[in-house]
Amino acid sequence: MDRFDGVAIGAVVVLAIGSIMLMHGQQKEVRPDRNLQERGTAVAAAAGGELGNGVRLAKKLLEAGDLGRAEPLLQDLRKKFPYQAELAMLMGDLFMRRQEPVTAMHAYKEAIDLNPDYLDKKTPQFQGKKLKVAVGEALVEIDSRLKAAPGDEALKREKKVIYYLYRKIAGSCG
Repeated sequence: MDRFDGVAIGAVVVLAIGSIMLMHGQQKEVRPDRNLQERGTAVAAAAGGELGNGVRLAKKLLEAGDLGRAEPLLQDLRKKFPYQAELAMLMGDLFMRRQEPVTAMHAYKEAIDLNPDYLDKKTPQFQGKKLKVAVGEALVEIDSRLKAAPGDEALKREKKVIYYLYRKIAGSCG
């Protein structure tokens, strides 16, 4: 054993002792406020109930074809719960029923970005076949618009979004 080995062993021992001392000093446990946890759980439950009831009502309205009442309801829910993928998926369904596949494509893209399980065949949220049809319809519409205005940069960006969705769908388990 040479001098460098001795220095290395000494450094390791010093670091180990220092680590043990730091861990021992950090063992003061912070106790969470139980009232705060209970209040947070109650607020989340109330919000979840409102979200669940709103989603059920929106689905019924969409199935009944009452798009005029479904849209404001979904927009209001999306303002309150902006990170709920199911609401974005329902907005896409609404736009597809209105024959607006390009607008629906953007809503579906948001839903997929928020919850990739919509493209996983092994999950109950799987929507891959519906999304593939919607993206296909959007591509047809964009291509027809591009034939009319071949230099339109906005349409070219829309087409990139379509190809992004096609890649996501192709890479999914569905």
